Amino acid sequence: MKIFILFWYKPTIHKIMKKNLSLIVAFILSASFCYAQKGNNQISVGVETNFFLSNGYSSIYNPGLGGNVKGLYGLGDASQVTLTTGYTWYSGKSSSQYGNQSLGLIPILAGYRYNLKSGFYGEGQAGLAILRTSIPGFSFSQTNFAAAINAGYVYKGFDASIRYYTEGDVISLFAIRLAYNFSLGK
Repeated sequence: MKIFILFWYKPTIHKIMKKNLSLIVAFILSASFCYAQKGNNQISVGVETNFFLSNGYSSIYNPGLGGNVKGLYGLGDASQVTLTTGYTWYSGKSSSQYGNQSLGLIPILAGYRYNLKSGFYGEGQAGLAILRTSIPGFSFSQTNFAAAINAGYVYKGFDASIRYYTEGDVISLFAIRLAYNFSLGK
């Protein structure tokens, strides 16, 4: 009986991550419902190009091209909670031995954006990313913790931004994004 109880109560990384993620979601939802003012809710659809900053990846892959969708939930006049996902594809450089290899990146990031009245904004994000390497007849996927910092400018719904993105020791990149923000009302 003691062995069963010890095994049952033994925390695992999966349980801890699930608990922490649940607490973060609960905090964001409670903060959004407690806020007195309504904010600007939007869906942003964009395209981007990514440039690897780490030597290993930049010597093997061409710059990546992709698209993403971002939900923005307004918490007031200046702040929004964001949820972003997308897909970016990188082809292997033909000049390297990895010319027939490709890489796909699927980030799933939650964040907080602060908008200035001038149209500029700053945004921090954190979440998970799926990195998939493929060659003919074989593919490999891994999931990593990811974080990003964005700065951008919005004018009449058009959104231009730059981003630094990292998956710790795995990859780091610089991205340029062009998007349009569709307003869902306040």
